[in-house]
Amino acid sequence: MIHGYSIFLSPLNSQMRDFFAVDGISAITAMKTTYLAVYAAGNLLFGVLTNRISARVTLALGMVVNGAAVAGFAAMGPNDIALMHALWALAAFGGSVYHPVANVLITRLYPTRKGMVLGVTGTGAAVGFAFAPLATGVLATVAGLTWQQIALLFGSAGVLVGIAAWGMIPPAAREANGPHTAGSQRGANEPSEHRGAPHREEHSGEAPGHAQGRSPHSPSHFPTLGVAGLALVIGVASLREVAMWSVLDTSDFFLTLVLADSTRTGFFLFLLYLPGIFVKPLVGVLSDKIGRKRLASAALIFYGLAVASSAAAGPIALIPIYLLMGIGMAATIPSIEAIVADATTERNRGVVFGVFVTAMIGIGALGPFFSGAFLDAVGGTIEGFRALMLVLGALPLLGGIALAILRLPPREPTAGEVSTRAAPHDGSGP
Repeated sequence: MIHGYSIFLSPLNSQMRDFFAVDGISAITAMKTTYLAVYAAGNLLFGVLTNRISARVTLALGMVVNGAAVAGFAAMGPNDIALMHALWALAAFGGSVYHPVANVLITRLYPTRKGMVLGVTGTGAAVGFAFAPLATGVLATVAGLTWQQIALLFGSAGVLVGIAAWGMIPPAAREANGPHTAGSQRGANEPSEHRGAPHREEHSGEAPGHAQGRSPHSPSHFPTLGVAGLALVIGVASLREVAMWSVLDTSDFFLTLVLADSTRTGFFLFLLYLPGIFVKPLVGVLSDKIGRKRLASAALIFYGLAVASSAAAGPIALIPIYLLMGIGMAATIPSIEAIVADATTERNRGVVFGVFVTAMIGIGALGPFFSGAFLDAVGGTIEGFRALMLVLGALPLLGGIALAILRLPPREPTAGEVSTRAAPHDGSGP
């Protein structure tokens, strides 16, 4: 639901422009910039607070606030565009709890399979991204609902999901797995029920022997990666975010010109995010086995080429191109997030994820506004859209090249992996 909220109205951007009686594209895309900017700032706040707050309360309450704000769109009038920005900001604040709190919770529970679980939970994000615009398209074209009626439905659903989260997340989820328990005081050790289980995890493309000689109680290798290395990873992810959010929020205007039909945008955005449902968990597992960096680099380059190719595509060719864009985009997410998770200890992971998401999405938030402003400056012509797609495609392409050049330190082994290496091999394990 949280990820769906960032996209569900994008297929109706043209309808919203008519409702608010504004001429410029940027007047509508600027709402997404407001949402993303507040969402980014909230991630930093909740990243700092992650180890001090209840995951159950935070995730449930954040979802309710997000849903209630979205439902409030139904009360807007044609002159309330400023109030729309305020409600988007409130919705973003509620949604901003998710990344730092949820990512820390699940990587703490599965310390030797971070890529896998980030990929699996990323499937939920992909479902929201894919089916929210599809549902909006169906509700608008088949049921004849306006964007405000659709917002009321989506907002109410989010409140119900928040209530369900309160009931389903264990009350002691944070305390049972938090940094103050005996298990976590062992450093980055896995939970006791996983200790000693044979498991192999990637080494970021570096020589595995380098990691094997280190103590499991040595400091986090975030200092080894260094501030400059983490900043480069953030920069790479930010280039993807600028491209991703810009493509998302300009697609309705772009497709209306190319297809001469504004009712199909929901379907194309569905195609854009559908691959994530399958690609994210697959890439997450693969990154645990063959390396985060090479997967992320290849995916970024692939994504950039797919975005750029849309500049020369006709109506029919845009269908496979949007699918290819979705494959490349989805593949970058769990692999890059797992790079960041590997670069931290369990104790400081919430703060680092908060900084990572804040910087990444904060920079990405500029994309919709500046893309809209560029299109306004060139008169919203098809040639302007094609030029924009070439620029947007170049951004993740350059990011993939930069990531390929960056040398990442090897991941610290967990206590379970160390004990497995030390134990005699009986031939029964992998």
